[in-house]
Amino acid sequence: MNIVLSYGLGVDSTALLLRWLAEPRTRDFDLRDLLVVTSMTGDEWPRTGVLVQEHILPRLRAAGIRYAQVARAGRSQTEGIVVLDDTDSPERIHLAGAYRLSDEMALAGTIPQTGGNRLCSMKFKGWVIDRYLAEHAPQATRHAFGYEAGEARRAERCAEAMPGHEPEPGRLVFGYEAGEVTRARRATDYDTPRRVAEFPLIDWGWDREECQAYIEHITGVSDWPKSACVYCPFALTSREGRMRTLRRYDSRPESALEALMMERRALALNPRSSLMIGERLADLITLHRPGIDAVFQQRLDEEPHSVYEVRRVWRPRASDPSKVANANRDLRVLASGSRSACEARVRLQGRVDGSDGFDRVYLTRRGKTLPAREHFLVAGPAGAVDKALPNFDAWWNKAAQERLDLVSA
Repeated sequence: MNIVLSYGLGVDSTALLLRWLAEPRTRDFDLRDLLVVTSMTGDEWPRTGVLVQEHILPRLRAAGIRYAQVARAGRSQTEGIVVLDDTDSPERIHLAGAYRLSDEMALAGTIPQTGGNRLCSMKFKGWVIDRYLAEHAPQATRHAFGYEAGEARRAERCAEAMPGHEPEPGRLVFGYEAGEVTRARRATDYDTPRRVAEFPLIDWGWDREECQAYIEHITGVSDWPKSACVYCPFALTSREGRMRTLRRYDSRPESALEALMMERRALALNPRSSLMIGERLADLITLHRPGIDAVFQQRLDEEPHSVYEVRRVWRPRASDPSKVANANRDLRVLASGSRSACEARVRLQGRVDGSDGFDRVYLTRRGKTLPAREHFLVAGPAGAVDKALPNFDAWWNKAAQERLDLVSA
């Protein structure tokens, strides 16, 4: 076994896999040497799983291709991974995973971040597959990636050696499409003498449209979905993406409710933490899907809530004190109960600011200069847990003293 395909279930990687299966001339290896691996986040759209089970698994069985489905086992890397299935006769897709990305988001009271690295993909896909290969397929020498368009900086991670495993000389094969030339060039920055990136879809001149057309030609499915979690903020960055997501919610309103609850919890703890840049998914749903919004409002009233105490500190860069170096948060759960009881408890703590749709009691408001702090009480959906870095109190107190010095100067 020396060829590995990271199969993301979406359009690009599906087209790549199907062509390898249907057209031997497009590959320079025997299918007996292929290992297909999927890391399950636990929150993929159900229809994607149905299509993979109906159209991809039978083809893998017929070709005798080994297919491993893996997942993260828990919050800490020390908990390792779970091998959900590992066979050359796969019968079903294990879309639910084990420890879900949404579990992680609930505990942290946040959402996937759209800036910088896609940490959610790195933690729930990249790291999981690296760990699986190190433990179950250390002889793999070539690793092909069917990434979807827009997934950032994964080439950098994959070009690095897996922890504790020095790779054999081989090639990285990425499923970037023809419109991803810039990203392809960026990925080659991480070439080494032992691993060199390759881009079959670009070599074939295939863009997303071509991939979709090929999938339809082989499977008859004209609208193979883009792989994503049901709450993925990257799917909401364009008008087209938002409309596509709304149509997906029409077919499965429960997914909309899951996304809205995640956003609501995150917004309670950070008014800037919405699933859409500059906007809230909740507002989009209210405007375009009032029926789903009505169900969500009822669900929200029934959902267990907590009273949260939030402290946040922004520290300046040493090189430029006018810019933020980092922001850190201290989160405490003060009480839990019904929504009405928790919101009433917050209102008893002081003057209420309801300007952003939440009743908050601010004990400290963020200043206009750095370092800056904020401290408030708020009620939101339960699920988040206490969390603070060991040095938080020192940072908080230092910021308070620096602010005092500025005022006194």
